[in-house]
Order: sequence, then structure tokens, then C-alpha cells
Amino acid sequence: MNYRVLVLVVIALAVMHASLLSAHHSAVAYGQKSIVLKNATMTKVIWAHPHIILSFAVKEANGAVTDWSAESGSPGSVARLGWNRNSVKAGDAVTIELFPAKNGAHVGRLKKVIFPDGRQLLDTQSNPESLYK
Repeated sequence: MNYRVLVLVVIALAVMHASLLSAHHSAVAYGQKSIVLKNATMTKVIWAHPHIILSFAVKEANGAVTDWSAESGSPGSVARLGWNRNSVKAGDAVTIELFPAKNGAHVGRLKKVIFPDGRQLLDTQSNPESLYK
């Protein structure tokens, strides 16, 4: 194989690899400081790839109810943290800690779910190192 062909193959592989990496989005849409949403009630859980989606209603101090959604890691990644598809379900009373959207929308990247008895479901954003134990 001559040098030119080798260079072209290397460039082609580099371009293909870069396009694969850019296919997955980053967390740039979310803030870096988490917030805690108390008095939340789960309304829906979508256990699917690429991210689990948790939807919940938060009762504000003034009595108003605000609907929120949070994305977590993939089913496989949170399963390694102890989750299963029945860990949290519609109707559960919870406290949610998440990284809110920078644009003010009521969405965020999940950090953890806290149950009234103190149990916690951590997301991959809480402790990424735990995925590799």
C-alpha cells in the first residue's frame, strides 16, 4: 500500500469516528448547579434507550402544580447503580434533585430521586465513577 492511500484511509477513519462521536448530545443545555424539587409526584416513567425519562408534578408553596421532566442515564447505566424498571413509578411521592435547563424550561438532567423513607436512586450524573466498579 502506498503512502497516499494510507493517508487517505487514516483521514477517512478519523472523519467517520468524529461523526459517530458527535451523534450523541452533551449536557450543555443544563446548568451546572442542581436544584431540589420537593413535594413531587411521579406521573410517568419511560424506561427506554437512550435515556430514561421521568415526568413528575411539583406542588409549589402557593398550591400551584408545575409539570417537570428529567432525563437520566440509559437503562443499562442506571441498572448498574441499582435501578430496575419498577424502582420508581407513577404515583410515587418523591423529592427530585436535577440540573435544570438553562433556558428556564421545566426540564433537567436528573441527579437523584429521594423517597420519603430516605432511600435514594442516584443517576449517572451523581456518581459517574460508580459505573465502572
